[in-house]
Amino acid sequence: MVFLSTAVAILAALVLADLALTAAVVRRLRETEMKLIDMNSPPASGLPLGAAIPEFTAPSGQISRADLAGSPTLIGFFSAGCRHCPGQAAKLADRAEEIASGGVRVVSFLTAPEESTEDLGPTLRKAGLLVMDDTPSAVMAAFQVQGTPTFVMFGADGRLAARSHDLGEVLSSR
Repeated sequence: MVFLSTAVAILAALVLADLALTAAVVRRLRETEMKLIDMNSPPASGLPLGAAIPEFTAPSGQISRADLAGSPTLIGFFSAGCRHCPGQAAKLADRAEEIASGGVRVVSFLTAPEESTEDLGPTLRKAGLLVMDDTPSAVMAAFQVQGTPTFVMFGADGRLAARSHDLGEVLSSR
């Protein structure tokens, strides 16, 4: 009987040690996951909430700051080769009717060499005005966009109301 009690006590100690080690491993995995998410997430737009629409004119002359005055505007920034851009562009195209019915104008800027626009161009045209640029965009610099995709939502007052790399987050903040 003493042998059985000793075996149970040793087994209980081993189980408790295993639980403690498992908890430590799970905690370390969660910490590592958060670091990976931070490393893989593109940086947020630099414009602070409440900022006015910056002064800009598209290289093609299609649109400028003056054209956006007085109406809520959702601006999306996309680039060729961006792995998240096709999915976000598809979401934008799918929700274009809903967005427009809310009185929001949609403008997309696509930075891409001319030959690579067939991937995102047709999808973004379904959502609203598409402005093409084959060089690093001065417009992106004006809006302080540091990664794509980036969405910025301006209210009718011309102030930044929301920004995100995810369309759903920007639309849910309205």
